[in-house]
Amino acid sequence: MRFFRQNIGIPLILIFLMLLDGQLSTFMATIFPVNLHLVCHLLLIFLLFVSVEISDVATFIIFLIIGILYDAYYFHIIGIATLILPLLSLLVNKYNATMMENRGTRFLSVLILVFLFEFISFLLAHLVNLTSMEMNVFIVYSLAPSMLLNGLLLILLQPLLEKVYL
Repeated sequence: MRFFRQNIGIPLILIFLMLLDGQLSTFMATIFPVNLHLVCHLLLIFLLFVSVEISDVATFIIFLIIGILYDAYYFHIIGIATLILPLLSLLVNKYNATMMENRGTRFLSVLILVFLFEFISFLLAHLVNLTSMEMNVFIVYSLAPSMLLNGLLLILLQPLLEKVYL
């Protein structure tokens, strides 16, 4: 049962969460008529918790594959999430003991993961001319609201995730 959970169940859940992130982000864009661009990152929240269960190499490979799928589905250019997600998985695996120490460090870790993913994605997208948005507009209307949203999602999901993964 553990083999199925680690090698099939967790990757399928993570792929589902990648797709769900996009749907939730689109849904929130229709709810909030202002210029806020809220991006849901359940995938990064779950990265923190599943890294306890699966090996470093498996996590890297899973997030490399999810990065390719993420790029194809959202960015339509391979390279941005394909680079960032495996690197974030390495970061989480290296500092897992510190990141999972208590609820406060898990909360800060999610904020850092969301910041790194969003900021590096923006920089790479700007580098390859996928966006013309200015940095200050990105920070105010996308980065900060997305970090708040994902912090709230972690607060809501943390009790359930602790029961399942810790």
